[in-house]
Amino acid sequence: MNTSVLCLLIRRNFHQKNWRRKYLLGAWEQRKLGELYKERKEKGNNKLPILSVSIHSGVSDSELNSDSLGKDVKRSEDKTLYKRTYSGDLVFNMMRAWQGAIGVVKNEGMVSPAYIVATPNNKIFPGFMNYYFQRKPAIYELNNLSYGVTDFRKRLYWDSFIKAHTIFPSISEQKKISDFFLKIDDTIALHQRKIEQLKLFKQAFLQKMLANQENVPEIRFADFDEEWEPRKLLDVANIVGGGTPNTNNPEFWDGDIDWYSPAEIGEQSYVNNSRKKISYLGLQKSSAKILPVGTVLFTSRAGIGNTAILAKEGATNQGFQSIIPHKDKLDSYFIYSRTPELKRYGELSGAGSTFIEVSGKQMANMSLLFPNLKEQQKIGSFFKQIDNTISLHKKKLSNIKKLKKACLQSMFI
Repeated sequence: MNTSVLCLLIRRNFHQKNWRRKYLLGAWEQRKLGELYKERKEKGNNKLPILSVSIHSGVSDSELNSDSLGKDVKRSEDKTLYKRTYSGDLVFNMMRAWQGAIGVVKNEGMVSPAYIVATPNNKIFPGFMNYYFQRKPAIYELNNLSYGVTDFRKRLYWDSFIKAHTIFPSISEQKKISDFFLKIDDTIALHQRKIEQLKLFKQAFLQKMLANQENVPEIRFADFDEEWEPRKLLDVANIVGGGTPNTNNPEFWDGDIDWYSPAEIGEQSYVNNSRKKISYLGLQKSSAKILPVGTVLFTSRAGIGNTAILAKEGATNQGFQSIIPHKDKLDSYFIYSRTPELKRYGELSGAGSTFIEVSGKQMANMSLLFPNLKEQQKIGSFFKQIDNTISLHKKKLSNIKKLKKACLQSMFI
């Protein structure tokens, strides 16, 4: 079901059926923010954690590390000019509020003097406003109230902030809406943790199951005991570059051949549908080549070392040195699973004055340890299962984020 339709059904049920009957929820009320918030100017102290406000994630729960705090913030500095915040306060960065750097404080702390701290009155449930300001219409109004000669100098000052309008229901309904989105956020966090755990799991097994300096890996599947043998990529695969047809000739474009650029590679293990297509004439009139299914696309410039496996034959531009496995010597997913090693080698071997690029000859001469084909296939299958599980959680995470976005648009007036 379309997420917008789903949220409309949720909202209709929320406002018109069970909850409205049970809690006698009333009409929404319109007020200026100045009628709901007062500015807090209480000074901080060195014992309090320094909180920050992000465009993407709101107010931090605790103090960030020194790198994340930014070069202008040091723990040793005097913090008497910093502003104290309490749970439920609304905080925004004057310089970035128009981009969404606004949120509600969960834990007591202090913030930079460049931030404004506002404390709500009893008409507002803080969690409700935290989600209210995650909506595009709310940020759009803050943008209109911000002023400066350029975007770089644009600021949202307190006297402008208090002029913004908001529409809100009763406290009871505000809490229900806040709880609804909290559950969505908890589900998002759960999937994010699972993805990170799976990535760590994969990384650990990559280190244990792939032989590097020793000829035998630390962990192996049963029935495999032969030593791995050193070989160059040219011994087990062909390295093939790409090309670009003349962009001024329309006969070379919008054909049936997938034609990949480096920007499309890195998010998925398999690719089968490029953004741009070329014609057979364009293929013939350029250095692009048809690459078979199972080819491991390897970006050789503008971000060396992103990879994907072709699930359908296609071609690439010149920003690739793709690996076509010899089927009797190299398993596609096995070499794909060694992307970190390929990337590291490419970055160290690459050269260039304008941008770093690794050549096909350099990639062909890369030396790695290889087991026999059956063990490669076993290892490749193992990591493929992990990658599929990661992809599944990523897809669920994406769908939940879409649901939240749709509900933010449809569950507020």
